[in-house]
Amino acid sequence: MGSVIEVGFQLDWEHPVFVGDGDLLDTAILGPRAGLKYLQAGLPIRTGQTYWNAVQACSSALLGKGDLDHARVCFIAAYAECMFKIEEH
Repeated sequence: MGSVIEVGFQLDWEHPVFVGDGDLLDTAILGPRAGLKYLQAGLPIRTGQTYWNAVQACSSALLGKGDLDHARVCFIAAYAECMFKIEEH
């Protein structure tokens, strides 16, 4: 018989991360669940080690196997790197 995997869908970061297009940061990412969803569907560039570190960190936090604050830092790093790559072009 299989085991049940607990997932913390309601986990929120102490402070949301605001993302958006250009200078308009109008979308609040409240925690690792929203962060993972944004990483997978909201970022225009989904490659690189920083991106995959953020995906892993958010997934681990949701499963209770990773630190919530670490997931937030990794998410911010992936978002910032993506925005930097966009501005380079």
